[in-house]
Amino acid sequence: MTTYKEIVKQLSEGASKEDMEKLTDLTSDFLEKVAGADKLIMKIDMALNPHFTKETAEYAVSKMKNEDKTEGGHWNYDTTTSVLKSKNYPYNPADWFYTLNMVYSDYYEAGQTDDFYIKLANNFLKDKDAPAGKAKIYYLAMNKGKKE
Repeated sequence: MTTYKEIVKQLSEGASKEDMEKLTDLTSDFLEKVAGADKLIMKIDMALNPHFTKETAEYAVSKMKNEDKTEGGHWNYDTTTSVLKSKNYPYNPADWFYTLNMVYSDYYEAGQTDDFYIKLANNFLKDKDAPAGKAKIYYLAMNKGKKE
């Protein structure tokens, strides 16, 4: 019996865009019916998408253990998106959500204002030497080898 891996490999070597879309549709239809497929989809998204999505960012933020002895996000997605828009920053909203919460989690200092963390997050993402998708790369590097 041909394995799924073999089918994907064969298609990737010469399939048309339509063939790949058909494979994607069939795979998606199947996964919607399989219990636990949401975890597989999250792992695929984490591994292959260069940026966070809202769902993957919320997952990553939910696992944070913050320096202020709290856990999870300090700001919710809507709040960070509002800040992103008000500052007119050019970042992916999910990357921004993760990064703003990450700098709070890692660099918390009592008495600091939100503007302090906003500046740190902006500086982290605008680093001209860093590759695109820096937030996701950082998350993956920091969590390599951790069990979920």
